[in-house]
Amino acid sequence: MALPLRKIVNVLISVFLVGVASLFIYESISRPRILIVHSYNSADPWVKDVNIGLMRVLEKKGSYSLRWQYMGLNNYPDAQSRRTATNTVKQTIEEWKPNILIAIDDEAQDLVARDYVNHPSIKVVFAGVESDIIGYRYLGAQNVTGVIELKPLMAYRNALIEIAKLNNYGAAPLLFSIADKSASANFDHTQIKSFDWKPMRLVDSVQVGTYDEWQEKILQVGKQVDFIMISSYRELARSATDPKLVPPEEVVSWTEANTKVPVIGTSALNVEDGGSLAIGVSPFEQGQLAARMALVIIDSNKNYDGVPVVTGQQFIVATRMEELKKKHIRIPAMYEAFARAIGKNL
Repeated sequence: MALPLRKIVNVLISVFLVGVASLFIYESISRPRILIVHSYNSADPWVKDVNIGLMRVLEKKGSYSLRWQYMGLNNYPDAQSRRTATNTVKQTIEEWKPNILIAIDDEAQDLVARDYVNHPSIKVVFAGVESDIIGYRYLGAQNVTGVIELKPLMAYRNALIEIAKLNNYGAAPLLFSIADKSASANFDHTQIKSFDWKPMRLVDSVQVGTYDEWQEKILQVGKQVDFIMISSYRELARSATDPKLVPPEEVVSWTEANTKVPVIGTSALNVEDGGSLAIGVSPFEQGQLAARMALVIIDSNKNYDGVPVVTGQQFIVATRMEELKKKHIRIPAMYEAFARAIGKNL
């Protein structure tokens, strides 16, 4: 007995819908998966800018699935929080099984990505890495590539020389550098000490563990140098007896208030924290380069034979002109214009 036309139509529609659903599920399962892991939280200005760089590349192609995780270690750096954040990310990796892991900043390398070196099915792309990649066992790894973050010290030096000329500081301005004792600061310290600062003179580059030590050093050198460079300051204990970390905004605010010379950061975060001027690595470039590497790996499919590690070349300028004016410090107009153009004049 022949089926009524309406039933035939309903069966055909059901078959069609099942086929479409099956195709969608198949494409979702077979589509390459990219997991982006940030060391810090989603509200962090550096993280936001790295994400802008990532999406400038990744939003142009949709033949992959994206997932983001934020470890939040700038808010909760204690051992228990680190363990919890690490376990959460690793659980996602085990369940979602990404093809590519993009790990941003050193903590994500140390706690997560290094454990997937030479993994048979996961490719690792790192970015924002200031430490020596040998420590993460990345050198020579068959499945790892990424972007090294080196402080743009040549651009930094050139800017200070121009500022010194505008403010009549003399032919050989004196520079003092200070940072905390974090892992990234250790790496920066080596760069700063070995860099050729001529015609400037690096008076000293020190690392301190406590806020008390930081304040003592700033007060000691504030009247003896022309510039103070501050890099890492997010891991300063309140004192030798109080291990609680001092809020970065407090460190920057106190430093700016207790010295009359220009205090210049090596990251735009310094200005976000209340500083007056910073010249640092471009987070946009870090994100863009990492995303491009991920797409090269996806496009190469089974023919992947490695993508070279690169070092970021671009830098950005961040300013807080009202603070500079309070100290009667002039900077070249192009630096202010640069900061305004990228939304970093606060």
